[in-house]
Amino acid sequence: MRKLLVFLLVGILCFLPVFSACSAEETETYMTSGDYQYMVRVDGTAVITRYTGSAAVLEIPSSLGGVPVTAIGANAFEWREKLMDVVIPEGVTSLGDHAFLYCKDLSFITLPDSLKEIGRNPFAACEALTDINYSPRHPVLKMDNGVLYSIPDKRLVSYFSSLRRGEYTVPDGIEIIGGSAFYDCGNVTALSLPDTIVSIGQRAFFRCKALKSINLPESISYVGAEAFCDCGSLVSLVFPNTITAIGDRAFKNCTSLKELILPRGATSIGDEAFFNCYSLQSLDLPAGITAIGKSTFSQCRNLASITLPDGVTYIGGCAFYECEQLESISIPSTVTYVGTSAFAGCQRLKAVELPNSCFYIGPQAFAKCTSLTEFSLPKGMNAINDGVFQGCVGLTEITIGARVSSIGAYAFAVTGLIEIKIPKGVKSVGERAFYYCRELVSVDVDEESTDVHESAFEQCGKLVR
Repeated sequence: MRKLLVFLLVGILCFLPVFSACSAEETETYMTSGDYQYMVRVDGTAVITRYTGSAAVLEIPSSLGGVPVTAIGANAFEWREKLMDVVIPEGVTSLGDHAFLYCKDLSFITLPDSLKEIGRNPFAACEALTDINYSPRHPVLKMDNGVLYSIPDKRLVSYFSSLRRGEYTVPDGIEIIGGSAFYDCGNVTALSLPDTIVSIGQRAFFRCKALKSINLPESISYVGAEAFCDCGSLVSLVFPNTITAIGDRAFKNCTSLKELILPRGATSIGDEAFFNCYSLQSLDLPAGITAIGKSTFSQCRNLASITLPDGVTYIGGCAFYECEQLESISIPSTVTYVGTSAFAGCQRLKAVELPNSCFYIGPQAFAKCTSLTEFSLPKGMNAINDGVFQGCVGLTEITIGARVSSIGAYAFAVTGLIEIKIPKGVKSVGERAFYYCRELVSVDVDEESTDVHESAFEQCGKLVR
């Protein structure tokens, strides 16, 4: 018995150090030293996570608290507007995404030979930066006329926003336009990309307000989110057929964009992809698109024509919000879901026919569609949500299906309805559901089986009940 207890105790003691070591490996320590906040990693090295000082000339220390500094973290020095000259010490091997973002007075920086990894444009929006000091035999970096490249992955890292206004031709052999590479470069007007380019990173041309034209070669297979966001001068763009996805906010606020040819093989378009592209008048969507994302065409005020391909099943919230010139839209028979405010504010939209397979229409989906006169509720619906037709003053009649069990608050408020029949299957009629329906003269409802809110027909001046 004693031998068994000793054996168990030894086993437990042997296990405990292993358990403690595993716990230690998962622990990272955050500390402060002077103007620096840093993280001590499990390998015993430090990552600078934030600089809080206000120096104009700065030599970053090689160690903090006796711990060697090996990395500058993402956004660590962002918005240090007084910073003019920085020296990064030997031993630092990694420079994080947007490390010096919006350091507007930064004009000179020294990078060490030890640097092996460089993230998404560490010098984005450093509008005074004209020079980087580094070894001519640096294993990773290369400068060419104010443009910084990463040698190992053949990536354009940073195009200095201090460069003279005009066109730029990316050299042959470059394969990647890095994330944020041209971030907030208001001076580049046109770009020529070689046929070696395979991908364009996230926010690559974000807020390039003077950019009017760019060619996208057939070699490209990926365009990241917000790639052309806020490019207010971009007029037209032709996507190569090698691209299958359009990222979130890819063309958001491209207010001059009139012509856009999407790749035939595209299968997805991200949320807000064309938000506020108010010069866009028409668009053909590729046959493989199955979903229209959230706010995809929101505030495209001049979009008068768009064809949704067969196979689309989902129309997201605010998808066509305030598309004021949109008069009609053909909804495929495959659509099952229409999101909140999907067509709200489409003031010229006259008629919409949803398939009977559509089981959900979100709140305010057609609110303030003031020209809407014809609408057939899908037979598959079991609820009319809040404010769906609020402000549709041209809507004079509608048939509520037998499956509908509830009518939400303000669902038909300020519409032109004259008569309404509420089936017995409807169990509740919400607050001000028919508020200010000034032409409503007749309501057929069984109030014994239906809970009708006391304000449901408020301000219906012609209604006699």
